[in-house]
Amino acid sequence: MEEKIDTKKQLKICLPIAFENLINVLMTLVDTIAISTIGTKELGAMGAMAVVINIMQLSIQTINVTNSSLIAKAIGEKDNIKIKQISGNSIILTLLISLLTIIIAIVIKPVFPTLFNVDEICNLYLVIRLIGFIPNAIVTVLSGQQRTLGKQGNILKLRIVAVILNLVFDIIVVNLGYGIAGVAWVTVILDILIATYLLIKANATIIYKFTKSIMKDIFNLFKWNFTERIVSRIDNFVFNILVSRMGENEYAVHIILIQIRDIIESFVQGFGDGITISVGIASGIKVDSYMNEVKNIAKKIIRKTSIIMPVITFVVAIIIMNISLPQTDLQIIFYKVLPILLIGVYITTSATYYFSIIRGIRDFKFLAKRNFISSLIKILVATILAYTPLGIFGVWISYLIYNILQKYMSKIRYKEEYSC
Repeated sequence: MEEKIDTKKQLKICLPIAFENLINVLMTLVDTIAISTIGTKELGAMGAMAVVINIMQLSIQTINVTNSSLIAKAIGEKDNIKIKQISGNSIILTLLISLLTIIIAIVIKPVFPTLFNVDEICNLYLVIRLIGFIPNAIVTVLSGQQRTLGKQGNILKLRIVAVILNLVFDIIVVNLGYGIAGVAWVTVILDILIATYLLIKANATIIYKFTKSIMKDIFNLFKWNFTERIVSRIDNFVFNILVSRMGENEYAVHIILIQIRDIIESFVQGFGDGITISVGIASGIKVDSYMNEVKNIAKKIIRKTSIIMPVITFVVAIIIMNISLPQTDLQIIFYKVLPILLIGVYITTSATYYFSIIRGIRDFKFLAKRNFISSLIKILVATILAYTPLGIFGVWISYLIYNILQKYMSKIRYKEEYSC
């Protein structure tokens, strides 16, 4: 990559990643909408297992971020051998952790129906998804590697094909009566096909050999990145359990709202990931003027994005609500919570500038501490307000407080340590 950056070049990095992230979440949304046409019982079961799978993917996503951060720095240093070694060791670690995660999930799965207050069909969905867990993990890590190497466009095209196939086959299996199991199998088969393609495509950029020094670098970042992410997953876990206890209608609405939030935040995260890559490369180049230019361009992009995203969120939310929640009583609950989601989207988007710079400089220790504090407060507020007349509205207020804390703490850290 050239040691020059401008808004156009930064957008060429950010936009493909943003749309890829969006399409990746759309895969899950397509499943959700398909299952919502079957019934709220099936929707609740799938939604509960989506939370479990999200927690299972935690360590894999951590490896992905760690791998991408180290590769970005190696690109700045122009060390191609190190890039291949980092990629290979990340894949080795991905396989080992995936196997361990699958074993743990199989052991504890009997408690899920009672824990989430959903039908036992949830475990059928989970078991099928576990079959594709390793391919899905490989897709996550290799997609990140390819994006960091500047091949965002190829990954985007791959994701577009996958989501179209997912939509088509979900419709087919639901209409044929295969229900929640059929939807799960469609996802698994697509994961296997994409993983196979990426392993072949990325083979020339990977050295599959354990390297002690490289693995040590990965673990040094992994431990803090993992801590950062696990506290967020735990608070989302509690978040979902609290709403699941309120009733089938509230939980069905909650699942749709979560899906909408994930769609928008994944798109915004794509901009953040693109900025993080540029900051990581700049940290390897070690030229202050280049780093400052990256920051200035990022600030301009995020400022405009933070104005646009709440509007897009509102439009998307109304469309999805009319498809997935046609009943009037469900829509009343939906509209009650929607304003909180819109405010939260604005706060998160505007804070992405600080998140991206801090992550690009690999300050994962701070991010872990920040998430621990904000998630703990979110859990406390959600638990208290869940048992008041506010109900689901109160639980979502905790989401808003969480976003405010995340932005405030990150902004202070940035100004103290990383401002120009």
